[in-house]
Amino acid sequence: MQINVAGVLVKLKNSVNNDNFEFVTRANRSKNDMTRVEAKVIVSTLVETDFQKHELDYDGSGEYVWIFISSDGIRYYIKLKFLQNDRVKFISFHEAEY
Repeated sequence: MQINVAGVLVKLKNSVNNDNFEFVTRANRSKNDMTRVEAKVIVSTLVETDFQKHELDYDGSGEYVWIFISSDGIRYYIKLKFLQNDRVKFISFHEAEY
């Protein structure tokens, strides 16, 4: 299957730019978590070569997750999926560990 990464990036950037996104809430989040403003800046710098893969979500929903690692300055691991109305749900968004 051919993946249209450019189209995914356009959809992602439009949704984030329009504040149509959310972060997964976790009980163990630290006080230094990603802010909405930081997420907007980082997502705006993503390019096609930052795309790593897409795969079925492990939650059994049948939905796909998209994984990017930013390459502009600090490297960030970004795992997301698209919800209804192109809303973006960031499952992971943190400094890359590698």
